[in-house]
Amino acid sequence: MNTELKIVAAAERLFAERGYAGTRTAEIARAAKLTERTLFKHFPDKETLLGRVLAPALAAAATPPPASGAPFAVWFETLLRQRLAAAQARPHALRLVLVELLTSAGARRRFAPLWKRELWGALVTAVARFQARGELRADLETEALARMVLSLALGYLLSRTLVAPGLAWDDAREIARLLEVLRRGAVPGA
Repeated sequence: MNTELKIVAAAERLFAERGYAGTRTAEIARAAKLTERTLFKHFPDKETLLGRVLAPALAAAATPPPASGAPFAVWFETLLRQRLAAAQARPHALRLVLVELLTSAGARRRFAPLWKRELWGALVTAVARFQARGELRADLETEALARMVLSLALGYLLSRTLVAPGLAWDDAREIARLLEVLRRGAVPGA
């Protein structure tokens, strides 16, 4: 692993564990097994390093959903499995994105246009196609239904990877249950 990648990996882990403000550049350098001087040769300041760490994580979080040519159930499962694999591959990145989005107005300003352009528009378009094909309710506003799909997916991913990753998760069963609730609701006979 080259020097820049060592620094980025160490910063990603430490920022996720301690937060941006709670992490000193000396700690990042030590975790990367480098001197602080070497760190500053690659990154002039901590803010630049944060940007380098966040950029791929934010881009991954804003990755468009899969194409909506498949049936809704296949599309939703693919969406969740893709996001789950990405979150499991880089759990520190997911935690860091969440921490920064919750605590940093700057991170929210950087992320919002990317998210809106890359994810939200594609999600609304996919939901509209599923509504037009009769696979999702057409009596609900498309954007409201897209928010519901997003909320269920995000809730599952956060629970699965950050809140309770040690539970014995059966992803296929959980995803099937999410689909059932999304399709039929949670109230019997409703």
